[in-house]
Parts: sequence; structure tokens; C-alpha cells
Amino acid sequence: MRLLAIDLGYSAVKVAYYNESGALQLEKYTSAVAKIEDPMDIDGDVMFRVKADTYVLGDYALKLSRSLLMPLETFEDMKAVYPVWIAYLLKRYGGMDKFDHVIIGLSLAFSDKTDELLSSLYEALLIEKPNYFICLPQGLSCKLAYSEHGLDISSTSMNSMKLKNYIVMDGGFLSIDICAVINQNSSAGAAIGVPNTGVICVAYDVVDYLFKEYQMKVSVKEAAHIVDSGGVVQRRGRKLDISQQLKQFIKKYLGNVLTLLEDKYAEYLDAVDGLIVLGGLAYFFQKYWEDPEVIAEIEKHFDRDFIHFSTDGLSEFYNAFSYLRFAENKLKA
Repeated sequence: MRLLAIDLGYSAVKVAYYNESGALQLEKYTSAVAKIEDPMDIDGDVMFRVKADTYVLGDYALKLSRSLLMPLETFEDMKAVYPVWIAYLLKRYGGMDKFDHVIIGLSLAFSDKTDELLSSLYEALLIEKPNYFICLPQGLSCKLAYSEHGLDISSTSMNSMKLKNYIVMDGGFLSIDICAVINQNSSAGAAIGVPNTGVICVAYDVVDYLFKEYQMKVSVKEAAHIVDSGGVVQRRGRKLDISQQLKQFIKKYLGNVLTLLEDKYAEYLDAVDGLIVLGGLAYFFQKYWEDPEVIAEIEKHFDRDFIHFSTDGLSEFYNAFSYLRFAENKLKA
């Protein structure tokens, strides 16, 4: 089966597929989208047309006026942006007919919106092929990748050194998905998605700080880019370094995440052998792993050895890879 797995995050789009040689390919794009009107020329490398509308995607979109950026802060925003990215990626990788299925995901925070999202995709992209799209739950899907490959999805061999009882915490830009796995089995009752708890919290802090301190207006998407760049703001030929303020925002955020986990999963934390942190959230924990304040926050709840991260640096791709593997297993059955 020819499969394309797409994890549309509010910060980045992650893609997983197998090339013609059967080798796993993992790719990432900035998820920014700008909608422009009446471009004088269509640059195929920068611009992309869907029906009568023209869009600029990725890093180039961030170079345009912020008023042109499509928001990406809610489910409704995602529903509007998803068709554009899927159309672009299908064209980039050879067209709709090259793939038998496209597998996407949705945070557990929006689990009741699956049918709505799928219907909008079929309608917007004029696709009549039944079951062309498969939608899976974020976070919960990561269990499959871990059960097969442990903390190294880049490995071609199955990894037998794995925890049997653990919690997965998958933190993205908008939401955090958490699920408990007991004896290598998970259930919907042990899984939740919490909206507005992701890295967007840090982006909001950046928006507020820049406006209060410098009267500088930035969009949430621009703020996310500033967070990714480590606190570097470039505007009108000037370069502003807010890395120290960003560091404090992130450390405060990590403390809030641990409190959220304690509030929602205290009894599971008592029962499992470890916590697996994935997604962009893992990057921030690892970046400040030796920071005394972060260490103190972690040790309020458990020993640092209780937390586990991917060993291959591919934490952000766990969802996309799991979508791919889940579809392979399901379609072979």
C-alpha cells in the first residue's frame, strides 16, 4: 500500500512515507499559511493554488504581512488550513493517485470533531475515493511506535527494551495529549487531550511581552517562530534578543505542564514505571534538563530518571510515524 502520513501541528507539519526504494522518509515544514489575492506572477516554488485561491506556505508565508497569515490557534483554523497543506503535499509527492491512503491525526482534545474534519477534507479537495483519508488520535497513536521501536523510530529493527507500564505525554503547539499504558495496553478512558496547554502558552507570553516592553505587534504564528529561533526578533533592520525572557517563559511553562500532569494523572504516576515525553514538549525539557529551577520542578513530582525521551532526536515525528505504521498494520489485516 502506498501511504502518506501527515501530522499537521499548529507549529509545524510533519510527514512520513516510504520512498520508491522502501526507505522511510521523515520531513518537516513550518505550518504557516498566507492567503494572497491577485498575485502578479505565480512562483511555483513559493506560491500554491487551490481552486481559485492562492497561498504561500511555510517559511515564506512569515515574510508577508501578518494580516495575510491564516490563523492556526483553534480547531476551526486547522480545518481551514488542512486542505491547503494536503493539496500541496500531494502535489509535491506525485499527486493524489500516487497514494492509496492519506493518514492524518487529531488531538484527543478534539476527538469529537473527526467526522467534521474528514467531511471538510473530502469536500474541499473534491475527493470521491472512499476511505482515502484515515484519521487517528494523536498521542495515543505514539504507543504503536514505542511498542515496536522503543525510543528509536529510526532503527530498522524492533526494540525489545521497553517499559510495559508508562504514561505518554505528547506536547504540541496547541494541546497536550496524555495516555496511560498498563501492561502494554491503553484505553480511551486512560487518555485525554487538553486544549490550550501546548507551546502556544509560551507564544502568548512572547506576544504580550513584546507589546508591553517595545510596543511591537506580532502574531501568534510569528511568536511561535521567535520561540523556535531561541528568542531572536528581527524587525525593520533591527535585531532584538529576548532569549533571557523566553527562557523564563519556558521554565514557567514546564512547571505548569508538570502540575497539569500531576492534577490529571496522579494515580497513574503512582502505578507506572516511567513517563515518555514526546513532541515539541520534549525539546524544551531536554534543552533545560540541567537547569536547577527545572530540576527542582521535576523533583517535586518524581525523579528525573522517571522521564524518558527519544534517543534518535526524532521526537516530533512520533505521531506521523505511528500513523504510517498503524495504517500498514490495519490494511494488511
